Amino acid sequence: MAGVSTDDPLIPIGQLASAVGLTVRTLHHYDAIGLLVPAERSYSGRRLYSPVDVRRLYRIVALRRLGLGLAEIGALLDSSPDLAHAVRRHLERVERALELQRRLRVTLTRILELLDAGHEPDPDEFIDAIGVMIMSESYYTAEQQEQLAERRQALGEEGMAAAERDWAELIEAVRAERATGTDPGDPRMLELARRWRGLIEQFTGGDEGIRQSLGRMYREQGVQTASRGMVDPELMEYVGKALAQLPQ
Repeated sequence: MAGVSTDDPLIPIGQLASAVGLTVRTLHHYDAIGLLVPAERSYSGRRLYSPVDVRRLYRIVALRRLGLGLAEIGALLDSSPDLAHAVRRHLERVERALELQRRLRVTLTRILELLDAGHEPDPDEFIDAIGVMIMSESYYTAEQQEQLAERRQALGEEGMAAAERDWAELIEAVRAERATGTDPGDPRMLELARRWRGLIEQFTGGDEGIRQSLGRMYREQGVQTASRGMVDPELMEYVGKALAQLPQ
């Protein structure tokens, strides 16, 4: 704001407009909507701005350049006259919006993967897949979802199909051991538990945050829902006893 000294008692509108690179009409508009009301008016009705007004205008210009609308700027400044706090609040909103955009990107990418893989003809399967994605979004951050998406892409269709087969075979093997009454500490079960943990590590990529998100989803949604019916609570309890006996 070159050309304006906040030591001056009052600044005429023309001088202020010229100094900040705005038009007089813009300042008239700010006055009309109550965004920047001048401290005083001259006898001829010319608007005169105080140093406090100039500081408020600085905040308005700064926030305008960040893409905020005038109504939002007014609400921000009236509730929080401190510029740093106002910018911080705006940054928080931008970050939330970016988070939503990242989540949307992951979801759209996954839907496209399903379509490309030929899932469109089966509405029930497609709807179920979308339901799983929506549930996942409730537990995994956008960054975690991006990591999982990158892992899926790295595996490719064949790798993903192989992982699904590995899980299905492992679950059936564990179910068979439970049906025959095998002790969870039996070497056969401990080997299956090691495979179980290995597949979980393959999914999480060793990321502790993803592992915790996965665990929270299973706790809150229940084993049956989280596993899409592949594992029941009793089977999970059984394999859990074997997992607990493995060295960390």
